[in-house]
Amino acid sequence: MFNRALIGIGWILVLSFALWLRIDGLSERPIHFDEATGAHIFAERLENADYEFDPTHYHGPFQSLITLPIAKFFGQARWQELTLPMLRTGPVIAGMLMILTPLLWLRWIGAPAALAAAALLASSPLLVYYNRMYIHESWLALFGMLAAAAIYALIERPSRKWSILAGLAVGLMFATKETFVISLFCWALAGLACWFLLRFTNSTTDRTPPLSAYASPAVVFTAALLFCGALFYTEGFRRPTGMIDAFRTFFVYETTPGHEKEFGYYLHTLLWPKHTLGTWWTEGAVALLGFAACALAIRRKLSLGLITFIALGSVIHILVYSLIAYKTPWLMTLPWALACLLAGCLFASCAEKRPLGWSGALWALLALCLFFQTHQSVRASGRLSNHDANPYAYVPTSRNITQVPAWLHAVDQNLSKTSIQPIAVIGQSFWPLPWYLRDFDQVGYWPSLPKGIETFPVIFSMPEHIDASNRLLGETHTQLLRTLRSNVPVSLYLKNEIWAEWTKPTVRP
Repeated sequence: MFNRALIGIGWILVLSFALWLRIDGLSERPIHFDEATGAHIFAERLENADYEFDPTHYHGPFQSLITLPIAKFFGQARWQELTLPMLRTGPVIAGMLMILTPLLWLRWIGAPAALAAAALLASSPLLVYYNRMYIHESWLALFGMLAAAAIYALIERPSRKWSILAGLAVGLMFATKETFVISLFCWALAGLACWFLLRFTNSTTDRTPPLSAYASPAVVFTAALLFCGALFYTEGFRRPTGMIDAFRTFFVYETTPGHEKEFGYYLHTLLWPKHTLGTWWTEGAVALLGFAACALAIRRKLSLGLITFIALGSVIHILVYSLIAYKTPWLMTLPWALACLLAGCLFASCAEKRPLGWSGALWALLALCLFFQTHQSVRASGRLSNHDANPYAYVPTSRNITQVPAWLHAVDQNLSKTSIQPIAVIGQSFWPLPWYLRDFDQVGYWPSLPKGIETFPVIFSMPEHIDASNRLLGETHTQLLRTLRSNVPVSLYLKNEIWAEWTKPTVRP
């Protein structure tokens, strides 16, 4: 009873601590490029009943759909009303639910290990940072963790129940992001390796079915997956062509250039110690605990199938994503969540009758790991959340662009006979600028300089057009330099007469 009480208190502390890490100062970081595009997609769904999934970009419909009740709760019904706390609440919820997923493994790993895994999930700097960001990955990681537990249960005991649950979980991944197929491939390899161990290890041969026993569950699994995916892509079966678009995305999806990186990018980001901004950045302690869990399982020949499935699930995910040239750090949320689960499995031995010193040493090691991870999480998501040297702040939005709307409004109020509108934005990759210009009624976007652009009072020019803009607008406008995103300059051109009126000395009596 005492142990149960301690475990219960531990869960309350872990969840409270995790919530604080995810909501403290939630709106302080400027909106990211991907957050702003996701917010605009959601606004289209919110304001336009004809919303359609775009198979060429922007991923699945789940995120925008799940944001609807959240926006209603916050009382926001228009693009101009959307706020960062509202948008980021969904990922926070997904992150908190993901922390509970070790409970799904309770009968295999025990209560202490489930709690340890939850604590590692709660404090991981990678997971904390991206649970505070309006992108698809938090939901994908949640559904991936649900799917992993159901798939392992299905491998161990094929049944209709586990087939349906696994299929629905993977179907939710499908509705969230097209990269779910990578997870299916990884789990297929990990599951096959796990089955061989369960089948041909002496202690488990009698209770592991032959491969033929999985034929019927595979059909049920596929049907549940497709049904769940179709439910979202067809808008509740109201738009049947949505399912066609869902499969077209694998052939027509367009990735954004500039994200190509070397093979070891993820390992360097997560494991290699980096000393910047007065902090050592690494989540290598989780990897060490995971290796120890594998070594203990091999030595004792216990839970080999379970450890194999979780370990290979994480490692193969990381390997596959490393082989793909396109890389962003948030793609590691699901693989790293699995790594945290694996590390927590080391503490399964704490539920056994072992020397007190062994358990004490393990919990002390966990405490040190949690302290180190928490220190990184607080700094990564706090005052350094937008710093270029923060390893988790990927192409952050410049803070000086966030001040532009208030400045433009001040300039507009200072004008006596004219207005700063209409506003022109010239070039590509201008997000998140539309988020900061959404309070202005007359804003136009052009891929290149149109005729008559010199008549616009305010013009934003993206880097590829700055030279041409300088030549065309040099005599009519005053150039003001700003930064849109990390290493992405943007020029703001203000008509000379407006600039002169704004800078005119104020005569005081």
